[in-house]
Amino acid sequence: MRRLLLIIPFVAALAPRDAAAAPCTDLPNPVYVQAGDTQTNLLKRLGRALRDNTSNPMSLIFLPSGSCTNIDAIYSRVPITANMQFVPSMAEDPAWTPSSPTIACTPPAGGVVPDIANSALFNSACTSSPPPATVAMHQGPVQAYVMAVPKASSQKAITFEEAYFVFGFGMAGMVAPWTDETNMFIRTITKSTLLAWAANITVPGDMWKGVRRDASSMVVSDLMTSPNPESAIGILGVEVYDGLRDKLSVLAYRGKGQYAAYFPDSSFESRDKRNVRDGHYTVWSPTIWMETLDANGQPVSARAHYIINLLTGKTATPEPQFPGNQTMIDLIAAVGLVPDCAMGVNRKFEGGPLELYKPAESCVCSYESRVDQTSCATCPAGTCSNGGVCRAGFCEVQ
Repeated sequence: MRRLLLIIPFVAALAPRDAAAAPCTDLPNPVYVQAGDTQTNLLKRLGRALRDNTSNPMSLIFLPSGSCTNIDAIYSRVPITANMQFVPSMAEDPAWTPSSPTIACTPPAGGVVPDIANSALFNSACTSSPPPATVAMHQGPVQAYVMAVPKASSQKAITFEEAYFVFGFGMAGMVAPWTDETNMFIRTITKSTLLAWAANITVPGDMWKGVRRDASSMVVSDLMTSPNPESAIGILGVEVYDGLRDKLSVLAYRGKGQYAAYFPDSSFESRDKRNVRDGHYTVWSPTIWMETLDANGQPVSARAHYIINLLTGKTATPEPQFPGNQTMIDLIAAVGLVPDCAMGVNRKFEGGPLELYKPAESCVCSYESRVDQTSCATCPAGTCSNGGVCRAGFCEVQ
């Protein structure tokens, strides 16, 4: 079984429509989210689905920011004062698609502390402080990170050792063709993309060589407009890269101690994230979703808790009724992320050793059916003859 995915061009909707921004409080059932910019494509899809969710409609209002900044916002209860973003409902704009711009709205006077904060990597990569008792952390979909080059580049792969010298020493690293530090595009120190790569190539984030950019979109623009594409290189979340495969190329990466270089997917053309799921591609992080608890350890916002349950694959009540019979696995898979239930490896800290992993309820078959094809048996009658568990129409291993 094969499904075609609509991959979002990341550059198509960089900024929200900001003219005469209305108050965010005018929107029905608002939930305020501060998340990494690599999560924007997922939040746009989920925001649309939630606006049109007849069983539990709500407005997902979000602000893209660096992972470390987001952690501090919910740990220290820092209010958001900048304009935020949301997506229209079907009734408001039936022609809207995930490649369309978002709409801006103004937060309440004095700002608003986010109901949900997101880190696109382990929180320990940003801070050694444990979360306060008022914050609960939940592990969500996995995101890989890539080194990307312009389509005109002839480069196909990079090794751990090369990456160490390229980004740790720049021109002095003497790794051709990546010796021009003005043609190496990285992120600022609060961003998960930089910190994840820093942990994997053992170059501290504050010592990286290259041009620091605050947004993924800026790295994309730099790579696409570089006057010397052969020496250009940048770091991106795979969720960003997957929407730009016609404009950029990903480098296969050979991690420390590995004998071969691997793409995040089983091939350059595939979108199955097989090498992430089985541990061959090593540069990835779980997304962490955080919510505020009351003095009794219960979620302060029922709506925020509902959204976190959706993002992390837990039971959400009432069950969402998304348009077109979509599920959360559809939304997650469509933007290049991997649901936790489809992973076969895990790790305990950023860049740490991989270990075998069995989720409580596997969704490998369901996920593969959405991103490529699956050899799993189907169970239209609701039972599996091979001893598997019938789930979402497929015989999963557990």
